[in-house]
Amino acid sequence: MAGHGRDLTPAPRGWLEKAFDANIGFILPAFIFLAAFSPLREALGYLSAFAIVVLSGIASLLVLRQLVAPVRKRRSALDAEKGFFECALREKESTSYKGKWAMGYVKAEPGQLVFQAKTGMTGPLFGPVDTYSGIQEIGHPIKAPWSVLPRGRLITLGTDQGTVELATTTSGLGLLTKKIRADGT
Repeated sequence: MAGHGRDLTPAPRGWLEKAFDANIGFILPAFIFLAAFSPLREALGYLSAFAIVVLSGIASLLVLRQLVAPVRKRRSALDAEKGFFECALREKESTSYKGKWAMGYVKAEPGQLVFQAKTGMTGPLFGPVDTYSGIQEIGHPIKAPWSVLPRGRLITLGTDQGTVELATTTSGLGLLTKKIRADGT
């Protein structure tokens, strides 16, 4: 059931997070490779130069990841304060998502979940807002498929629209189960 006039608006991503999500972080290792490989190869030999360039590229990616991690945590905390969390959702018996995972945001509200998909893994929200009510946990949370959400957790929920699977982070799952249990459903 699509929500009328509702729109989920999560905290905006900063420029550093957008750049990292757009794989700009891979340009620095590529630049290091192109700029440093030839002079190092002449001075140290092929294998030594290759090892140094590859290790420095990996180190630059790790440094960039460490810079982005606190920014993402802050944004996730702001979203959690508003009751939002990022997730992947799949409707088992529906034809709307055809059994495929839809990345997006969920907001846990009293007695219902509100979901809006986003474009790709990092794109903006789009499309209708779907509302699921009559939420019941079916089984216990399990490890989410790595291809859907690495290091995530998966929970199966019974709703008024049938069974849905929701994959999210451990903190998102905690927020969801807290809302579900607090609402008495």
